[in-house]
Amino acid sequence: MDQEILVEDVQKVVTQLEQRDGPTRLAMLLASDYELNDSWNLIVSSPGLDSTSRAEAVRLVTDLLRRNVNRSHWPSFVQTTVLKTNDPFVRAVNQTFGTIRNPVSIENRSVSGTYINKAILIKSRK
Repeated sequence: MDQEILVEDVQKVVTQLEQRDGPTRLAMLLASDYELNDSWNLIVSSPGLDSTSRAEAVRLVTDLLRRNVNRSHWPSFVQTTVLKTNDPFVRAVNQTFGTIRNPVSIENRSVSGTYINKAILIKSRK
């Protein structure tokens, strides 16, 4: 699958999430395998989801994916992770990359002790 299409689809999800819950702090596609371009973990963090249970937050983001992503692209999302805005990984990414509004590719990078083989940082907000 074309990564540009995948990123555009996730940007639609982020836009809808922000309309519902306010500014998103982190949106990232983390590759499950460096060699694969069609197997991603969507990581999202938003203040509006902090007060929601993890299961409910994942369900909400997954529903947004289903509504905004072509069904043929669903298999590219192997996992959805929702992190609290005070999660150490969220804070480390935001501190390392600052505010990102346009997608940035990340390869072979350590962020506060977490190694990232390959990822696309779609949104980061300090």
